[in-house]
Amino acid sequence: MINHHKKISLFMVTLMLSGFLPFLVSPVASVDLPQKEYTPSAFTWQTFNKNMNVTTFVSPDGSKDTLWHFLNSAEESIYVEIYGINNPYILELIHELHTTKPTLEMKFLIGWNSLGYYSPNDYVANNLTLLGYPVKWTSDPEFTYAHQKFVIIDNKTTIIHSGNWAKTSFPEVGDKANREWSIAMTDTEVTQYYRDVFDYDWSNGIDYDAGTHGTGTPLTFTATSSTYARPFATPGHFSGPMNITPIFSPDTSLQGILYCIIAAQATLDIQIPYITNWNETGSVETILEAIIDAKNRGVTVRVISEEEYDFEEVAALFHQHDIPIVWQDTRWSTANHNKGIIVDGRIVLISSINYSDNSLENNREAGVIIENEDIAQWYQEVFDFDWSIADFDHIGDVNLYWTPNIPTSASDINITVYAHPLFSTGVTDVSLGVKIGAGSWNNYSITANVFDSAEGDPENYMFVISPQVDGTNITVQASVQAGGIWHVGEEMVIRVRNSIGSIITTPSTTTSTSGSTTPATPSSLAELIPYIAIAIVAVIGGICFVKRK
Repeated sequence: MINHHKKISLFMVTLMLSGFLPFLVSPVASVDLPQKEYTPSAFTWQTFNKNMNVTTFVSPDGSKDTLWHFLNSAEESIYVEIYGINNPYILELIHELHTTKPTLEMKFLIGWNSLGYYSPNDYVANNLTLLGYPVKWTSDPEFTYAHQKFVIIDNKTTIIHSGNWAKTSFPEVGDKANREWSIAMTDTEVTQYYRDVFDYDWSNGIDYDAGTHGTGTPLTFTATSSTYARPFATPGHFSGPMNITPIFSPDTSLQGILYCIIAAQATLDIQIPYITNWNETGSVETILEAIIDAKNRGVTVRVISEEEYDFEEVAALFHQHDIPIVWQDTRWSTANHNKGIIVDGRIVLISSINYSDNSLENNREAGVIIENEDIAQWYQEVFDFDWSIADFDHIGDVNLYWTPNIPTSASDINITVYAHPLFSTGVTDVSLGVKIGAGSWNNYSITANVFDSAEGDPENYMFVISPQVDGTNITVQASVQAGGIWHVGEEMVIRVRNSIGSIITTPSTTTSTSGSTTPATPSSLAELIPYIAIAIVAVIGGICFVKRK
């Protein structure tokens, strides 16, 4: 379980963020905060404050079309560093580019011994080598797994995926596939950071050799059909000021995840395939403690996961702390393969990072934290959709949520109770408990307020709360009677806030005459959060103990 010294350390972080230790958050303090360093590469924390163009896209909805657009747009080079490739359509596209753009430089750095991709990776590596492109394996001695998924186009656009170049990540229209998030960022300075990582990993890679590594078997085109309507098929296009922080395992992924969780003031939404190593003294336990601490300080937390690994134990842990966790719907998606976080509807993490100690401490993983409300809200709609159709058998078969996520004093609050796991058993009554501020509970029967879910069944129930004063906390709890049994969900808190502060800060990088970037002195509390967290991690014994397996 979560031990005492971690509670002390997270309490100290809270004190710092509350201003009790101002000497650490002073922008002029000349304190060298220790940072945890990993081998092999130790790429350090760096935040770019930029005006930048960003494209957002997700699977199964519009992932293939958007990726195809970017690959086809390449004029000079495509560098790929990815865990696995089994999508024959991507291989066909590379062949087309080979024919139509013969001067296009391409390099492929593929995961070594990637689970589930042994034969496909060998086949793809051999196929690309025969086309004349250099292919390497990410060095096995350096990482337990090279689980990253990123692409660099023309040294100006970087694409981060949660998914591999797989049929279930970039499906054909009508095929069933995973829930994945992707993001494309066009900026030469940001892309140079990812290029530095690629070049480092490439320099340590192992050349593919057909005789030594094999040639695999041809990729298959078979897939499972789906009736999913793809409501997010249109990618999002955004321009404007934003903070961009690249994160990598084993270097800064724990730091980045803690940054997001500690920054949360009102809402914290996490979508992750699984959580394991939950009760060991390692990075995952540190993350879980931070999530629980966020809930305890008043943040509304939601988690979407899968029924895999330690899901029963983690669900019990979250239930103990009144944190709802739901399981990804599998009627329309093959699986939840996303690894994302949304904070206060304005900060979003897109990454390949799973919640396992190996993923955080020993793998190569890649991600990015974007601080921009418009971008975060685009992913928020996807998360809310997945939440609305999820299974929640481990928290009483009842779930709810509301729009807007963080209502203002001018907003009606539209609450929906989702009863689809109980729909087949016959829903006979739906009740919503509402407590405004410190007032008493009021229970409302909303059985008649039924409407169809995204799946076309009358299994959603609505209630509207009129606008409330800024700063009000509203507690809600849903109960559904089905088959003669009452099922009661978790209490959840709606926070009415007209403002929770600005997230765009002064630039946190400086550019030298050589063109390389170095971190500048942080000039805001938001920028200091990761340094504070890492300082505490380093000082308090064992909080970020690295297990080497």
